[in-house]
Formats: sequence, structure tokens, C-alpha cells
Amino acid sequence: MTTLSDAIEALPLVDHHVHSILPSSISETEFIDAITEADHAFSRETAFDTQLGFALRRHCAPILGLPAFATGEEYLAKRAELGYEETTRRLLRASGISDYIIDGGYLPEQLLPVDEFMGLADATPHTIVRLETVAEAAMDGATSYADFLERLAASLAEKAPTAIGYKSVAAYRCGLDLAPERPTADELATAASDWFDLVQSSGSIRLVDKVIVRHLIWWALADEKSVLQIHAGFGGTNLMMETASPVLMQKLVAATQHTGGRIVFLHCYPYAREAGFLAHLYPHVYMDVGEALNYVGANAVGLVRESLDLAPFNKVLFSSDAWGLPELVYLGAKLWRDATSVVLGEYVERDGWPESEALRVATLTASGNAAVLYGRSF
Repeated sequence: MTTLSDAIEALPLVDHHVHSILPSSISETEFIDAITEADHAFSRETAFDTQLGFALRRHCAPILGLPAFATGEEYLAKRAELGYEETTRRLLRASGISDYIIDGGYLPEQLLPVDEFMGLADATPHTIVRLETVAEAAMDGATSYADFLERLAASLAEKAPTAIGYKSVAAYRCGLDLAPERPTADELATAASDWFDLVQSSGSIRLVDKVIVRHLIWWALADEKSVLQIHAGFGGTNLMMETASPVLMQKLVAATQHTGGRIVFLHCYPYAREAGFLAHLYPHVYMDVGEALNYVGANAVGLVRESLDLAPFNKVLFSSDAWGLPELVYLGAKLWRDATSVVLGEYVERDGWPESEALRVATLTASGNAAVLYGRSF
């Protein structure tokens, strides 16, 4: 007899936000760097003495032929013994992910080309366009602020037909406490002029201007078929957590609810309830708890439970937000499956939910909601 857990384990997944992986075998130091968000170097002992480290030893080690909870040293040695392609292939294909929606805007020069990534994964790719990266490329080489604005408009128009959606990393650049109004042409021109002058004087092309970021957000949401992913919560040291809560965007969210575009707040830790609050209140808001699942490991149950508190079940999606390591892809899927099985199993046992209904809710997050949101048959 198939149990609810077995059925959830067998569900195909759509990873609606992910990056590619590193293109070759890496050193121990590079591996450890890839399983932390900190800028400072972790020792092997420290890196593996984390929730992510324990999850990796518990779940990834058996995929490579080791017993669960093999030591970090044993795991890294086995990884090297199997080699890059075999390790990568095993982990990616064990995830059960059929489709990946890929953000190629973060350090793409360090990562495997998407077609090779998908070959190892035996999966189908789809493209997300990172808005800040497009703006920075338009500014690079611009001869004036007006030239920048023309280049930006042309580049966005060129990318729109092939993109499944867009992404903003405003939380990393200027915070999510953004004014709700769409910038006027004069405001945009002034901001573009200021940024152009700053680039000329400093040589830094990093976009941190709130007006330009807000312009990009409004542009992305103006298309009734568009989806805009917005990073919220947990991230690296260049993100200030106090300005990364999705509720800081509530006025902008309210202002954009009739544009036809949809917003998905990504990751959200420790703001899953706040994201669920927005998804409950506004018809165009969705959420996931993506990247955080790997980092909270055995506590993923609590995070999945919070994601199902206020958000309608047809507004919660799955993602891994893996970058660099196939382990992060596999763990994102495995931890979501296990945590979802526990949470929905409790609803069945404690609250009398029919198993068929619990499985239907799991299927929505696994792939159904992504199909509706992005308008694709995954």
C-alpha cells in the first residue's frame, strides 16, 4: 500500500528558482565556501557542524554509496573518487526535478552552461531574467544617461519574449522599503543621470538606486502575463536583514495588484509568515521558502508548516535556489519532500484530512502552482 510519504517522494518537482552548478571538480575549500553564506572561511569541522552539513551527511552520503552520517572527510573523499560527472549526475537525477527555472544573472562566468547542466540533470530548462543585471549591462558602455535609458529599454524588450519571468534582488541592493509609486519620467531621468555620473567617477557599476530598481519592478509587472521573483530574507553579508522583509513592500504590492503581473517572494526566512500574510491579502502574491530549507536542515518541518499557515495552498511553490553544488539541488528537493510529508501527515492524523487531499496540496507546491503561475505545462 502506498503511503502519503511514498506518494510525495514520487512527485515530480518544478524547481522554480535555481542557478547552475560549478563546471568541474573543486577543492575542499571551494566546496565549503559553497555551503555557507558567510564571507569568512569556515573550517571543515564548522561547515559540517551545521544543519546543512548534517543534512548533507544524512541524505547525500547514501546517494554516493556511503552510509548515512559518514564524516565530512569521508564524504569529500568519496566525491573525489567518483569524479565530477558521476557525483553530479547521481545527485541531480535523485532529486526528481523535471524542470528548472534558472536565474543566470549571478556569477554566470563561474558556472556550467545551462545545456550541460540540464544534460547531467536530464531535465528541461526555463529562463528567468535578473533585472539589475540587465540594467548594469545597459549602463556598461553607455555614453550618457539618456543612452543608458535607451539601451535599457531595448535590452528589456529583447529579453522579454524568451523569459518565463523576471527577478529582482532589490533586497541586496537597496532594501525592500521602496516607495509604492511608479517613477515619473523626470524622476527616472534624474536617477539615471546620477547613476551615470557615479559610474564615471567611481568605476563601480553596481546598481543600488531605489528609483531605477522601482522602475524595473513596475516595468516587469506591467505585463499581465509576467511573473516577478523578489528575493526576501536570508542571504549573504551584503544583505541587511532588517530591510529584507517582504512586508516592507506592502504598499508597493498593494499599488501593483491591478497591473496583471504576479509577485513571488523567494526564500523569506525568517519572514515566511509575513510572506504568507501578503499572499493571503493580495491576489497577485505568491511565495516559497526555497534556499532556507537547506540551511535549516532538520528544522525544515517548521518552515514548511509556516508556509502553509496563511498563504492559500495554490500560492506556495517549491524552489531550491541551489548555486554551484548539485548537493544543494538534491537537498532542497529531499528536505522539502520529507518536511511536507511530516506536516501534511500531521494534518491527516490529527485533523482528519483525507490523504487524497493532503497529496493534492503537496502536488500543488511540487509543480501544479508553478504550471499555473508561469503558464507552462511542466
